[in-house]
Amino acid sequence: MTEDKLQVYGYRWILLFIFMLGNVSLQIMWISYATVTLEAASYYGVHEFDILFLSTIFMITYVPVSFVATWFINRFGFRIGVGLGAMINGVFGFLRFFAGPNYFLVLFFSVMISVSQPFFLNSVSLLSANWFPESERTKATGLSVNSQLLGIALGMILTPIFVVAYSFEAMLFIYGLYSLIIGILFVIFARDKPPTPPSIKLLKEDDKVKGGLKLLLSNKQFWLLLIIFFVGLGAFNMVTTYIELIVAPRGLTSIEAGNLGGIMLLGGIIGAQVLSILADKFRKKVLLIRLSLVITVASFLLLAFATTTITIYVSGFLLGFGLMSVGPVLLEYAVDITAPVPEASSVGMLMVIGSISGIIFIVGFEGLTTPSGDYLPALIVLSILSLVTFLLSFFLKDLKKK
Repeated sequence: MTEDKLQVYGYRWILLFIFMLGNVSLQIMWISYATVTLEAASYYGVHEFDILFLSTIFMITYVPVSFVATWFINRFGFRIGVGLGAMINGVFGFLRFFAGPNYFLVLFFSVMISVSQPFFLNSVSLLSANWFPESERTKATGLSVNSQLLGIALGMILTPIFVVAYSFEAMLFIYGLYSLIIGILFVIFARDKPPTPPSIKLLKEDDKVKGGLKLLLSNKQFWLLLIIFFVGLGAFNMVTTYIELIVAPRGLTSIEAGNLGGIMLLGGIIGAQVLSILADKFRKKVLLIRLSLVITVASFLLLAFATTTITIYVSGFLLGFGLMSVGPVLLEYAVDITAPVPEASSVGMLMVIGSISGIIFIVGFEGLTTPSGDYLPALIVLSILSLVTFLLSFFLKDLKKK
């Protein structure tokens, strides 16, 4: 049997769309305060770092919960695993509205929302593998990653608009209601697997290894990916969390910081789609990884020395195109080189490493500025670290097509 003769189902696109809506909600919940850090600190009566901590807590929680989420997904499947995450996000996302200006109550609800994150992020490649043929897998993963970027972009752009035009309460209510509705819709419409597998590869993996931690840790290529993910996702989490503080010393307002975030995520969305299509067509994932890392190095240096609004926006677009676009390619490459380890295990391990680095970068780069408060030194360090990952990428090897 050839892949062309295998049956695929149109419902895969409906399921992917619902999954994407859930991703959008989750990322909005994570990034809600990034572009209004200074305003939120005043509203809640706390220090700026306390507001940054509302984003950081998602990375802290991710580390221990990811292992539980991975086991749960491998044990009970996509529908129940991600469905649980969708309802946790929806319920506690809606309850966050009722916290008002009580910072500690908002922190508690944020912790609970963050618990849902691994159920979504660890299932990105699993959804693609279960429902899509190999010729569409990277494209499907790319759309899932794009939905994450879209959620972050919407959170960055809309939050300052809602806060300035209405209030913090209105912003939290709108986001919370959306999350609750999507959680309910996901539980209703989600399915675990199609009646028949979409690819020959999946047919051959019915007796797939469960767990696979030992296989992951003995895989040298996977270790290289861990290092690349450590730097890349850590840098992404740091920049998105600090975005208002990075541009405020250069004269940009919270609205303009939100615009920068949106432009950066737009670059990521365009890049992820382009790279996903190229990866599916030419099967040259390693070359695409190197290309994205080169752009990342250049864009960090440009952002470090940009002084005008236009150059900051241009550097943001390039940073998004370089740093974020490679996500789906990296995830699918990880699945390829770690087979037959379950997708939730390999992807989950990468996300755990990225969360750990996010914590380290956010805490470690706090205050790494010039005397005037400019984050120039931090951006230069990020460009150097990105250069290191580019050099390491030359040790990655494309798998030969069988």
